[in-house]
Amino acid sequence: MNKLEILNKKANRIVLSVADDPQSRYKLRYEFYQKYGNSLIKGSNGLGNSELAFIDWEIKRGVLNPVNATQPGSLWWRTVNSHFLYLGTLAQLIKESGETFEEVPTPVNFWLDYINTPNECSWYRAHNSSIISGYQLADSLAFTENIYEQYFINIVFYRLLYAQSIVQGVNFGVLGKIFANPRGSAVSLITDIEAFYPSHYPLSKKDITYVIHHVHNFVGVIENVLDTLFIVPHLDKLYTKAAKWNSAPIVKKFVKNNQPLYPITENELNSEHFNNKLTTKKTHI
Repeated sequence: MNKLEILNKKANRIVLSVADDPQSRYKLRYEFYQKYGNSLIKGSNGLGNSELAFIDWEIKRGVLNPVNATQPGSLWWRTVNSHFLYLGTLAQLIKESGETFEEVPTPVNFWLDYINTPNECSWYRAHNSSIISGYQLADSLAFTENIYEQYFINIVFYRLLYAQSIVQGVNFGVLGKIFANPRGSAVSLITDIEAFYPSHYPLSKKDITYVIHHVHNFVGVIENVLDTLFIVPHLDKLYTKAAKWNSAPIVKKFVKNNQPLYPITENELNSEHFNNKLTTKKTHI
């Protein structure tokens, strides 16, 4: 067994050890940022704040619960999060081993880049490429979620890519710059707003009316501006650029004609039936 295989097995063991303990999942990433994101690295204080806020929201929502819990977690959300943890943990183990390896997953290389040069751009590449990899891995599991949850998964995804676009220099205005800062508290504030990120799982038809801007109050207006004006009209362009930023061509399969297509299967990707189903999701839920 070579050194990379040893580190790979160790990363998998670490992630498996926290799989059924949501708080330990959080702690694993918190401790990562204590080393590679906070005051121990000059100039990088706060990198990772948005990620930790999002994981905290996942915990409160219950999606990371064990599948056999009284309130069962989600196979899809758990798998995406576990894969994310694995990629970051493997990068950390490689860094701390002092070794270099050629054959590692692209997100692991991006995490190593971030560890060596921590800034907003390197963080987003590492974070988003890992999430994309998780979405790809868990594609079939997304079909086990109800139609409202599937639609919400797409919203979470394109908002994440939108935040990265601000850092990459695609200007969508002041609002986007605030939301895109991985050091700031905006994500923590947003995930506490029910209209942005509902606090329970799974979503119902009633819940999705909040998520897709059918609430006529101030929060609903803000969300409508964020999605309808800044993001959705540019999804094709956004996903194409994100595929390049994150070295992840699969992202381009997640959208067509500015409509999100996740989850996908090869035989449904170009199917008129599948496109109609997505349109139905948006207009009739």
